Amino acid sequence: MDAAGKKPAVNKDRPVKLSRSESSRVRKIKQLFDEWLEDSSGYDEKAWPELKRALNENHSKSHKLFDD
Repeated sequence: MDAAGKKPAVNKDRPVKLSRSESSRVRKIKQLFDEWLEDSSGYDEKAWPELKRALNENHSKSHKLFDD
């Protein structure tokens, strides 16, 4: 935020300048996402229903986090 408490304008036409360490982290995160997208092990399809059930059970009883 600037001195007046406003968010600075974002220029979407100008690329963001990142430090060398930030660029390295961005590359590593992109590589991780690419690996996740390429994963065909079936682990997420098996694990998600169990994780979803556990999260719903341990959440407020007034509403579920996830629909069935």
